[in-house]
Amino acid sequence: MSPDIKDFYGQDVPAAIKDACETLGVAQEQLSIEVIETGSKGIFGLIRKKAHIRVTTQSPHDESPPAVPAVKATPAADQSAEPPPPRRETAPPRPAATKSEMVDEEVADNDGEADADGSEDDDDRGREPVELSEESLAIIKVELQRLLELMECPSDVTVEQQDGSVLCQVSDSYAPILTSQEGRTLDSLQYLLRKIVSRKLPGRIQLGIDVGDYRARRNEQLRDQALHYANQVKQDGKTQVIASLNPSERRVVHVCLQDDPEVRSRSIGEGLFKKVLIYKPGKPRKTSGRKRSRGGPRKKSTPRQNQ
Repeated sequence: MSPDIKDFYGQDVPAAIKDACETLGVAQEQLSIEVIETGSKGIFGLIRKKAHIRVTTQSPHDESPPAVPAVKATPAADQSAEPPPPRRETAPPRPAATKSEMVDEEVADNDGEADADGSEDDDDRGREPVELSEESLAIIKVELQRLLELMECPSDVTVEQQDGSVLCQVSDSYAPILTSQEGRTLDSLQYLLRKIVSRKLPGRIQLGIDVGDYRARRNEQLRDQALHYANQVKQDGKTQVIASLNPSERRVVHVCLQDDPEVRSRSIGEGLFKKVLIYKPGKPRKTSGRKRSRGGPRKKSTPRQNQ
């Protein structure tokens, strides 16, 4: 029986998966799920995109272990008049990546696209980091204050250079507004400031904005959330999803779970903000294409059993 493939949409990936399970009347474990679009909140929460998944349902016969047909087909092959064709040598399976390798891979991605507090603009790619003068730091401060005034959130701002990066510290007078939407507003403000600064100052400038101690509290919140979801995965085996995170936040989650042998974490999606899956190891990421390719050889072995 050919697999039944359907598309589902939702506010986020878990909502789309829940809709698929309710519509098809099956448990999540019986579905092969391919994430087409993770969805996004857009700049300042505007121009939102829905999550899009493609699910494949399989008949019970498709779930049978592949080793059974191979064992039963051996006697039939021995009874044939002609010797079986020579067996083609296959390369040994590639060893699975260790947790430390997975985290290192994520960190390497971050090094190419982000600094300690967020992301690096495409305009800055390939430009060498520069040491900024006091005049340049003053320009950054003036531009940030101007943006805050346009947002009707005038605040005290300090700008300093640390380890090759520029840290803009904003007072917490308007923290609820500036850190709303789980920090998306602050990340968007940081993105706009980088765009402005990249056109006023030469060289690549790694720049981050913090409001009060928001970044530290946010990282602690993410670590608690990652550990909570990891415990849920251990109990019921169901994959958990943390909503779209910037590169620095994703790294916090990956590093938090890297020493736990019972769970894995992986970033999915396109663009700056990606979601993080937390799942059990040894459970392959299923796609409809893989399901069909594995099902083909098992169906061909059936006639040899009847001969």
